[in-house]
Amino acid sequence: MENETLIPKASTSSVFYSFASIALVIAGLLFFEGILKPLVIAVLIWFIINKIKLSIEAIKIKGKSFPPFVSSTLAILIVILISLLISELLIRNLEAIAATMPVYMAKLNESFGDLSALLNNPKYADYIHKWLDGVDFAGIAKTFIGSISSFLGNFVVVLVYVIFFILENSTQKLKIEKLFPVKGKVYKKFMNNMAQISASVQSFLWQKTLISLLTAGVDYVILLLMGVEYAFLWSFLIFLLSFIPYIGALFGSLIPAIFAFLVTGDIMKLVYVFAALETVEILLGNFVEPKIMGKGTNLGPVTVIVALAFWGMIWGIVGMILAVPIMAVLVIALSQIPSTRYLAIIFSEKGNIPEIE
Repeated sequence: MENETLIPKASTSSVFYSFASIALVIAGLLFFEGILKPLVIAVLIWFIINKIKLSIEAIKIKGKSFPPFVSSTLAILIVILISLLISELLIRNLEAIAATMPVYMAKLNESFGDLSALLNNPKYADYIHKWLDGVDFAGIAKTFIGSISSFLGNFVVVLVYVIFFILENSTQKLKIEKLFPVKGKVYKKFMNNMAQISASVQSFLWQKTLISLLTAGVDYVILLLMGVEYAFLWSFLIFLLSFIPYIGALFGSLIPAIFAFLVTGDIMKLVYVFAALETVEILLGNFVEPKIMGKGTNLGPVTVIVALAFWGMIWGIVGMILAVPIMAVLVIALSQIPSTRYLAIIFSEKGNIPEIE
């Protein structure tokens, strides 16, 4: 008789062990954050480098492709050179902002007189002034700069991980062959699952990277035309935040707009910059991204929001950026275990999950 539901019957002990396991995993993620976070980032960058490597190998000179070692080396060099260039530009921008922050705050204070005249009631300006006095802009800026500096510092560790992952590429197949002496059903299932996970993550990362680069490039030009200082820094921030679904694009448009207001003291500058950047996000997000991303990651909106909240709580901004790729891998893995297929269905977008091999 066919089961009426995929949801297994839960006993008191199984519920207890499930919650205990979840608590243990969360504790592990928090305790080993310094090791796991760079490791996960390195794995995702490794997927991107593999895509670059395959693109290089597709280039043929006199009918011959680049050898795997040469294509791997070129892919690593491309990523390292781009990383060094970005790091240098970001450090210069951050140092300049830190040095001129007192000037920006002075300009902001001067703008309250104009605001008072505009409202024709000093009480409104005084109220806003008192409210803003309670906001530690210097502390926020320091925290923001510290986060980016920490990210750049960890990137060196990430690159070391990536290099070793690539060096392991040549021996991975040999290890798998040794793990499965008999190439039967279990071997085929394992290889199919790994292929699905690899294809899903690599496709998402590559396509999302392209659309994020396009968005950041267009926004960079707009910021330059509108005279917003440190356009490269804000464009890089927009690029990173584009990996965070739903809320990333909003904050990517809002932060440069707030900075433009702090610099000029003109509230309309905030409105114009935010409207221009958000227009780009809406147009690319609704017309260009669906064509590039295709079927996406097969994750439901509620799953994405909960994943953002969970991973943001565990690993901060980096966790929010990694939330979608991690959940995409988790859904594929859960779909291949009979006792957890119901979870894969719940987490998926429309309940369509891979069949068990």
